[in-house]
Amino acid sequence: MSLVDHLPPHLTVNPLLQELDSRFTLEDDSLLSQVADAPALTPQDWGVKLYLLGQLQISGLDSETGIRSLQKSIEYLMACQALDCAARVALLLGRIFLETGRIDDAEQALEIIVGPESTTATWKEIKTQVDFLMARIKYERGEIAESLKIYHGLLLSLRSSSEAPDLARCFVNMGGLYADLGKFEDSVGYLLEAYKKIQGLPEKLALEFAVLVNLTRVKSLSGEHESAIDVAHQARESAEHLGDPHKLAFANMNLGEFLLSAGRPAEAVTHLTRAFTLSDEHDFRNIKISVLGSLCALHEGLGQYDLAAAEAQQALTLALEVGSAEGEIEARIALGRLFMQAGDLAQAEPQLLQALELARTRETPKEQVLAHEQLVQVYRRSGQLELALEHADLLRTIERSIFDTDRDRQIRNLTVLFEVERAQQEAQLYRLRSEVEQEAREAAEQQVLERTAELARAQHEVVARLAIAAEYRDDTTGEHTRRVGQAAARIARALGWSETQASVLGVAARLHDVGKIAIPDAILLKRGRLTPDEFRQMQSHTVIGSRILSGSRSALLTMAEEIARSHHERWDGSGYPHGLAGNDIPLTGRIVAIADVFDALIQARPYKAAWTTAEALREIQAQAGHHFDPELVVVAADVLASLHQEDSLFLNLYDGQQSEPLAEGEASHVLAVFEQLLVERTRELELAKREAERSARRMERMALTDSLTDLRNRRAFEQDLEGRAAPLGNTPFTVLSLDVDGLKRLNDTHGHSAGDDLLSAVAAALTAAFAGHGQAYRIGGDEFAVIGEAVMTAAEQTRCLTAMAQHLQQAGYPDRPFSTGAADYPADSGSAGDLLRISDQRMYRDKVLRRQQRPAQPLD
Repeated sequence: MSLVDHLPPHLTVNPLLQELDSRFTLEDDSLLSQVADAPALTPQDWGVKLYLLGQLQISGLDSETGIRSLQKSIEYLMACQALDCAARVALLLGRIFLETGRIDDAEQALEIIVGPESTTATWKEIKTQVDFLMARIKYERGEIAESLKIYHGLLLSLRSSSEAPDLARCFVNMGGLYADLGKFEDSVGYLLEAYKKIQGLPEKLALEFAVLVNLTRVKSLSGEHESAIDVAHQARESAEHLGDPHKLAFANMNLGEFLLSAGRPAEAVTHLTRAFTLSDEHDFRNIKISVLGSLCALHEGLGQYDLAAAEAQQALTLALEVGSAEGEIEARIALGRLFMQAGDLAQAEPQLLQALELARTRETPKEQVLAHEQLVQVYRRSGQLELALEHADLLRTIERSIFDTDRDRQIRNLTVLFEVERAQQEAQLYRLRSEVEQEAREAAEQQVLERTAELARAQHEVVARLAIAAEYRDDTTGEHTRRVGQAAARIARALGWSETQASVLGVAARLHDVGKIAIPDAILLKRGRLTPDEFRQMQSHTVIGSRILSGSRSALLTMAEEIARSHHERWDGSGYPHGLAGNDIPLTGRIVAIADVFDALIQARPYKAAWTTAEALREIQAQAGHHFDPELVVVAADVLASLHQEDSLFLNLYDGQQSEPLAEGEASHVLAVFEQLLVERTRELELAKREAERSARRMERMALTDSLTDLRNRRAFEQDLEGRAAPLGNTPFTVLSLDVDGLKRLNDTHGHSAGDDLLSAVAAALTAAFAGHGQAYRIGGDEFAVIGEAVMTAAEQTRCLTAMAQHLQQAGYPDRPFSTGAADYPADSGSAGDLLRISDQRMYRDKVLRRQQRPAQPLD
């Protein structure tokens, strides 16, 4: 960007600096000395000079000096009140810090922008870019909920503007975030929104590539591996259209890795080799390291150990050159494994030990697992059984830690989704209340009521899911938590609580043992008596549960936090975690303690048989004044004795009979019974399922259609050809291959838009000429095909191709710009693959003959 163009009108800049700024490019090697020698007298002169100098220094690998130059540039620009310019330099600095992993420094750079504000028209654009970077910073820190909140805020502002590229970027990034959370349907929905927005934009190809790359990742994470491969093919074609070597190398690497995972090594090696060649030509060393790792795995799987070892060694050398710790770990583990397979244990051991040490330094447990696994094998084979046992024990410890971490991440993801849902609902409430003030108050209030009820349902559903998750290992139905909630609500009513507050307690009580999600199975499901250490670990579930539920503004979750923390405290002070006594224990915790113990006594557990109701009540009464609040026991005993007389103890607040809108802040008053919520949720899921099926059909059509020409694509062609040439196929037909001549030269001389125009014209002409004779396809960049309805004679082919040439002539392409070849089923072959191969061979023969007959064409 030209920085001088954004200076306030009253600030003038040295003409030489203005000229250098206007023609600035990092590719011009002579600029560094010119900028360094340019005179600077005023603060704005120094701001522009240091801005240019900083970029040149960074591109020349003097990063720290360049960063200091940019920081000084910001200081000078702020001093002369050129706030827009200072903000633009701060944005650049923030991006540089992010690319180098300096997250805190990136945030500090952006704080310069969010401080003083400008009133210029460009300030909104700057703030939008700041939000994008802040969302990325939150994501890099693992704060996915905060990142999503920023993007949802961006959506609200961008939908009302004309900034379609930014809106598309927002949708793409949100698609990626929802994929991380495992919300694949939401992820695909946002990516489809992005795809719609990019149509007709100048940046279409670049944004389309981003959509396809994210969609490939979604398909892979959701287990749709074949579909992931199809979309990866489309991403590679998109990268080819862009002509961007880095994107093309990345796309080929992705496709190769997916094909390798799908057990298709022959196809994988083609794309991995292409990615390697591009990376080698353009010095994309990080991509090259990844490709070498994949090729190493491929050749190891084929038993080509020497070749695999050479690739692992090359990857290690590159990783050391660029300082890629991740690449070094993977390469050393691969080398260690290959040396071990070759019987060279002396070389295997140091490679694996170095990989393990580096993985420990970087705190990457999964790489530590891989290293320990190989070291166990090395020491076992060398007879060093004590060392093998030591690494086996460490391996088991790390695997258990990974399991617990994954479980924690699942609970965090549930919490993240709840927080995002709440943020969305709060934003909708704010918007709707504004409509109340400005438009129709009564109608808008009804919408507020509906949105508030939706928020309450969302809260209730998350509570139910968290409760079931905590109890899943010893109660897969969640019935224990439901019964405890019912009993607690009934006791609260007997104490004189309002119906609404009692219902809230009934829901919050379901989360009393949510902290159990962090307790290992070996302790939670142990049939015998717990050791002192195991019992202390079991006691920690109260603290863990309150921590999970802490920090919420919701009255429901605040009450649930209090219950999780206090329901194991005892009236005489002998409980845990804090040893509270008497009325210091919150009333909610005292109520739930009785309900929890009563239900635990009357249910069978792995370590005991079920007690009768009478036996359980006698035990509750015997513990009055010791374990339980004695006055509360008197009330609770009557309640617990009559529990079986009622089917449900919750208010039915979703009966559709409410006519008065709820006051602000009363979201918890509309909590429904869990049973009715399940009915509603089932109905919603049915609707969602039907919508998902419709989306799947749309995606399937999209996956079978070429985006440029609207013809059926290669995947559709292969499916149709396999179906026609199946063993039971008995209808002869012709396969015609067609290749567009000179497309690369056209792209190089007139640009890719001219090439796209030619491809679209060929597709239209092919469809028109072969109408009634067969189905047309675009199967690659400049490759087309036709599957005939029947066998086409040479004369019929000639007539159709002549008609196609005439269509192209009318479209402005006077010379027939294509070569063709044909093969017949079953005369030439009964195999789909052979039919395509034979028609391709004949097409290339036609291309060579036509090239020999045509005089050389000068380039325009």
